[in-house]
Amino acid sequence: MSYRPPNVTRLKDVAHLAGVSTATVSRILNDHGPASEDARTRVLRAVQELDYRPNWLARSLRGQRTNTIGLILPDIENPFFTSVVKGVERATASREWNVIFCNTDEDVRREEALVRTLTERRIDGLILCPAAGAHEYLARYLERGLPMVTVNRMVRDLPLRAVTSDNYGGAYEGACHLLAKGLRRLALILGTPNLSTTQDRLAGCRRAAEKFGLGPEDLLLKVGYGRTAQGFEAALECLDANPRPQAIFAFNNLMAEAALMAIRQRQVRCPDDVALMGFDDFRSAAALSPPLSVVEQDPVGMGARAVEELARIIETGEPGQALSLIPTRLIIRASCGCTLTQESSFGEHQNLGGAIAPTECVPSR
Repeated sequence: MSYRPPNVTRLKDVAHLAGVSTATVSRILNDHGPASEDARTRVLRAVQELDYRPNWLARSLRGQRTNTIGLILPDIENPFFTSVVKGVERATASREWNVIFCNTDEDVRREEALVRTLTERRIDGLILCPAAGAHEYLARYLERGLPMVTVNRMVRDLPLRAVTSDNYGGAYEGACHLLAKGLRRLALILGTPNLSTTQDRLAGCRRAAEKFGLGPEDLLLKVGYGRTAQGFEAALECLDANPRPQAIFAFNNLMAEAALMAIRQRQVRCPDDVALMGFDDFRSAAALSPPLSVVEQDPVGMGARAVEELARIIETGEPGQALSLIPTRLIIRASCGCTLTQESSFGEHQNLGGAIAPTECVPSR
């Protein structure tokens, strides 16, 4: 005898109460095939009375789908990624998809094991934020036809659709703002070097430096690996440099907070002695002392867009290689040495070709 949880109504229970066959109930509930109005009324009344819930798993298996996707992210401690989850959940809810969520803790070997486990569970598709490391293993799954989209980060050497922020444009705009204020000694706290986000943000900052007559060697680079502890150490190294930088641009939210802690430990005044800008806005950024200037991303929108792209692959079976860029926005607060808060529109740098003019953001020193 097969196991049935207690108090679970079956299709034949509805049929018995309505006085029709199970085939008739199925036709009415799926709106597929003829049925009299009297039968339809009795079936719908029985469904309501018995609180019947269709067995979506059984339906999906008959249609060769499970209505379940996998979501693999690298760091659930980072609030940025919890916002990505929110966007994914909002977009999947309207499709009645289930999401199996996994965390790799930036370990590509664990990531590979999780992808294998999820595919064994017959997921319909996968949204992946790749951990740092090699991803040749993903080629096997693409060959087998697994629908897949990367979010926030790219795997450049594979034909994968990707949904990311405009990391290059956002970093360019943020660096231009600092350089336009006359802060020529600029330090950058990078994330993990081989990640696409780090590479694109660094490229944007280098383009800004070039615009202001500086070379790559004029930028002080320290690696914080996107984490608080390493970001703190990197910020201390920046502050101990001779000459000390006039501004620090941290490439994510955790490292920006860590940089502010390092500034306080070294008893350096921000922004009077060193200005600070972060990449990512977060709930407490405006409440810090001083309030933190940031390049804001849209992680909720990024997660929702990733679901849209994955749905397109599942429906058409054509993955292709495409990049969806989510615009960023520069939010100016006091940490960069400005006395007022200003926000540029999402993607404004694409139209203006530069940062907010210095006359629009009055220096506090």
